[in-house]
Amino acid sequence: MLAPISLLLGTAMIDLLSFFTAILICIPAILMSIRKSNYLVDYMFLVIATNRCIRRIVDYHNGYFNPFSLISLTPIIVGGLATMVVLLELNNRKERFGKRTKDVLIIYGLAVSMAFVIGFLNAKFGAVYALGDFIAPIGLIGFASLYANDQSIIDRWSESFAATALLVAVYGIWQFYTIPPWDAFWLVSVKMTGYMGFPEPMKMTLFSTMNERGPAAMFLCNGLIILLLRPKTLGFLRFPALVAVGYAMLLTYSRTTVIFAALAAILYPLINRGTGIVPILFVTVVAIVFGPSLMSILPGRAAERVETVGAITDDFSFRSRIVLLDGALRNSLSEPLGLGIGNSGLASRVQAASRAGISDSTGYVETLRIYGWIGFLMIVVTLWRIWKSSRELLVLGMDDTNIRLFRAWFLSGMAALFSGNWLASASFFWVLAGYSLGRMDGVEEELAQEEEDDEDEVSEEEFLDNPNSVNA
Repeated sequence: MLAPISLLLGTAMIDLLSFFTAILICIPAILMSIRKSNYLVDYMFLVIATNRCIRRIVDYHNGYFNPFSLISLTPIIVGGLATMVVLLELNNRKERFGKRTKDVLIIYGLAVSMAFVIGFLNAKFGAVYALGDFIAPIGLIGFASLYANDQSIIDRWSESFAATALLVAVYGIWQFYTIPPWDAFWLVSVKMTGYMGFPEPMKMTLFSTMNERGPAAMFLCNGLIILLLRPKTLGFLRFPALVAVGYAMLLTYSRTTVIFAALAAILYPLINRGTGIVPILFVTVVAIVFGPSLMSILPGRAAERVETVGAITDDFSFRSRIVLLDGALRNSLSEPLGLGIGNSGLASRVQAASRAGISDSTGYVETLRIYGWIGFLMIVVTLWRIWKSSRELLVLGMDDTNIRLFRAWFLSGMAALFSGNWLASASFFWVLAGYSLGRMDGVEEELAQEEEDDEDEVSEEEFLDNPNSVNA
């Protein structure tokens, strides 16, 4: 354990450019957190989407790959600051959070805390570098709950996420066709050639500004869902952005995100009494008319990967992941606390875990391996409580664009978890989740206030009817 610490400190002292770059990235977040600014959420989306690209440029400039680059810690710091603001609100001004939001934050926070402790014991600094993805939902749920009654802020966060996704898409397309030298340098340095293709134009999988093709595909998928199902997003840029984000997502060769976005688009009008069916039909007609021509000109293996979606049950990768799910269910009985955060994926490259998880598995398998069955049940309870709030808002006739989008996103996401893990990320899904909790907390607060007012009125009437009872 001492070796990684000394290496980290030594590298940090030498790599002054990474150090000052990380400081510059964190300064705006620190100032926003001090002022408890809701713009911290917009900034979090931007930092999470771009920090790895900035790191690659700095490493390329330095001439060597630094696995302990402090720039990689910026999402943890920004997400941690957002979480700190939420925890301060939870502790100092409890009336700002209703019971539903507090319960969800506590349950999810305990699950992540347990997974981090286990992960640090198992993977050491790998757990630290992976922590940002897991604490981001706390900040997003908390902030969205606090501002659930301010639609303009929720709208702005949606615009920010969609705009960031467009940025990731545009850079990714440029990356795919030109191969920037810092991206090629990184690909070779981390020995990802083969899996990610080769550093030549149209022969490398698009991973854009992110740390790998999977996270890039999921971020783009999130943006695509917002652009598809949230009206007026990005204004006149909405449909050009849809094309760019969708095209970039296909170049990641990710079938999971194709299924995810398609399911969300299909489910949205089905579970929301036909709401939003016109733009969905328009996109469907365009896909039917121009889809075959587009598929024929898609570069690389994009067309081949998308075509296998129709026969996904016959795909070897799909069947292998179902087998992995069965194995994970069996192993979870002997690992009630799981392997913790940082046991698999790119985080394990920072420091190899003493017990490694399966790096290419379903979202359900990965969640089980990270949290164990105890933490997994806590995550299930967290999701169930959020879904329950959205359902009750629907029954009360208080469903709006955000609630309807959340419900379609939730159901399609549960299906997508059979392939990839999207839960541990700064997804706009968590903003919608916090919004649902905050709205329901507001309803319960209003009902409680009405009951209190009714009791006061009854007490006043009793006093007027029998004023002597007070003196007695």
